[in-house]
This record gives sequence, C-alpha cells and structure tokens, in this order.
Amino acid sequence: MRHVSAPIALTLALLTTTLSPGVAPWAEAITPAPRSTAPDTRGCPQSLLPPAPVDTSEMPSPGNATPRPLPIPQVKTGGPQLQNNCGIVAAPGFVTPEEYTASSFIVFDIDNGDILAAKDAHGRYRPASIIKVLLALTAIEELNLNQKVRVSAESAGQEGSAVGIGAGGEYSVNDLLHGLLMASGNDAAHALAQLLGGDQETVTKVNELARSLGTQDTRAASYSGLDAPGMSTSAFDMALIYRHAWENPTFASILTTEKYDFPGYDDQPGYELWNDNGLLMNYPDSIGGKTGYTDDAKHTFVGAVDRNGRRLAAVVLDTTIDKGRAWEQAGRLIDAGYGVAPGVSVGEVEPLEAVAAADASESHLPGVAIAQDPSEVTSDKQKTPLFVWLLPVLLVIVAVPAAIANIRHARRKKTGLYEA
Repeated sequence: MRHVSAPIALTLALLTTTLSPGVAPWAEAITPAPRSTAPDTRGCPQSLLPPAPVDTSEMPSPGNATPRPLPIPQVKTGGPQLQNNCGIVAAPGFVTPEEYTASSFIVFDIDNGDILAAKDAHGRYRPASIIKVLLALTAIEELNLNQKVRVSAESAGQEGSAVGIGAGGEYSVNDLLHGLLMASGNDAAHALAQLLGGDQETVTKVNELARSLGTQDTRAASYSGLDAPGMSTSAFDMALIYRHAWENPTFASILTTEKYDFPGYDDQPGYELWNDNGLLMNYPDSIGGKTGYTDDAKHTFVGAVDRNGRRLAAVVLDTTIDKGRAWEQAGRLIDAGYGVAPGVSVGEVEPLEAVAAADASESHLPGVAIAQDPSEVTSDKQKTPLFVWLLPVLLVIVAVPAAIANIRHARRKKTGLYEA
C-alpha cells in the first residue's frame, strides 16, 4: 500500500493505539516504524537523496532508469544560517517542543518570509500529498472554475486516497479542487490532470511551476504525491511554494473550507465533504493547510495559523505519529514560533534571485559568489562599458594595415624592388 486516505489512516491509527499497546499486524502497512525521538540530521544525511524507500513504489518501469538526483546547489536559498547547518536553527525566543518526531521542519511568517526555526531545511524528503499544491495552482491558473467535466472510469478508480467521484459523473473544476485539497483525492487529481493535457503534460507543468518559484530540491515525480522514481522536495521548498500559494485567494479559500457540498453521480446522492486537516478543525485561528502520507514519505503536513494578523506556518516532513499527529506537531511548532518577536529571524523564505537582488550592500550571503546565477552573469555582461567590447575591433583595425605593410616590405626587399 503506497498511499492511504487521511481519514482512514487516522481511524486505523486511533484503533491501533486504543486497542493494543503495540502495532496491530493489519496496521503495519500504514504505520511507520516507531520513533522515540526525531532523527539526528546534523550530519546532513539527506543532502542529496531522500531516505531509502521501504517498498517498491520507486522501482523504475522496465527499460527506464531512476532519474539522477538533483544537483546540490552551491548557494542554498534561505540565508547564511541555512547553508550547511542541517540541525535545528532557531531564532531567540523559539523553544523547540519536545514532542515531535519529524526529520525536517520549518516555521515561517507567510507575509514577510521570516524563518523562525528550521531543522534540515534543505534535506531532501518525499512530499506525499502536500505536493498537490502545485497541481491546484496550475489548475486554478489554467482552468475555468465553473467548467463542467464528465469524469472517466480511470479517474474514478485511481489508487490511494479518494474524494469519491464516480465514472460518468459530472463535476465542476471547483468541485474537483475541493476534493483535491480537502480530501487529498487522487481521483480528483487525475480528473484535473486530464483537463490540463494528460498525466505527463501535467507532471511537466507542475515541475515548471516549482522551478519558476525558485525551488532547488523539488522534483515532482507524480502530480498527486504518490511515490515514483526521482520524487524529492525539502521543507524550505515547500515553504516557498505554500507562501506563494497562500497569496492566491481561490487556493486560500479552499484551505479554510471546513465542509463542502460535494455532488453525487448516477443514483448516488451528494454528501458533505469535510476537511481532513486536523489543524484547521482543532485550532480556532487556523487558516488550513494540507495533509500527506505514503509508506515511503511517512507523514507530511503543512499548516498555518493567523493570530491577530500575524500568519505563521509550519512544514513537517518525514514524521511519525508516536508523539502526536503530524498536525499536532505542526501546531506545537507554530505555537513556539509565536514566541519569537516580529522581525527576528534566522533566514528568509525567498528564492535566491530575490535575495540577491534585494540589496547587495546588506550582504545576504557573505563570502558567497551570488553572481554564479546564470541570469546575473548575463546582467553583468550587459553592464560592461562599450569601449571594452570595441577594443578588440580597434586593435584589428590598427594591426591589419601594419601587418600588410610589413609583408610588402619583406617582398620588396627580397625581389630588389625595395627602395632605400
């Protein structure tokens, strides 16, 4: 089993915890190995690749090879303190909660990008369904929300978590987006992808969007979050993407929707779709987020809170539920973030280009040659004074006649035509 519906996984996990002090045999497929503490990441074990998979979901199909890992950038986004520090980096006032088991996390201010704390921010892990943010943003940008689509049996029968669309049923793009983000529906994801040009075209589009936002560690091997060869992201990249996503009013509105009237199909009646985001349903000031789980990714989560106009968010990757659900761990991290005074940070959730262009005099990345970015190298060339480019031409103009004169001089001397 590679992916489990969040409500089903939650129910089974609760039953396991309640009925047995250990792990029930039927729950082993959806329950990661227990952890008593969060993994020690100070040695940067995931700087190149996510942890080894636990199932065969990332085995390449016959005749295909696993994609090469994304290169490690010379300059990592986020600022100097995140460059080579894979342990916990926290601003003054942030008290890291004891009850968490995540390999990686980041806590940041949505509005100004301040990073309040991070653990292995650029470590590479699998995103699971939190990567659906890229599909949602692409669909919102390219499709008409009111467009109606009759879904196929292939869409309705997708593997993993589902909102429950039916073959031949008619749904609006808006319906499918609510099913995608509120219930993490892989069936809704597939239906949207067909409207965007098909599976491969949609994978290409979501990766192009990720790159355009300045990600360095993200490769979406699937648009739904199902594990596949080459899947990779980082807490920083997810913060970068979700910070952008929260600026989109349609996306932000869906994330804060607690329940939605989802249509039925054929003789099946419609029903109330409830949001599977525990932070939204349990924190009065939450503004939602996204859940995720696969066997290889373990639990992943993104959530945010708005307290008196200060919006803080947390991304949690590769965690277990031994010390609370992923949303509970994220909530504790966000609560700790409110202990940091506004304006205090250990870095910034910005793409590298934005940091470099902000103000070179502030030395955002001291001692690092930011100009290795290709776009900046081009810019430097454009600023080169004109006479530098014309100098070689002037030398040629002067040198060629002189060379011709010397040749003539030599010939005349050799043939006796040279006049003293």
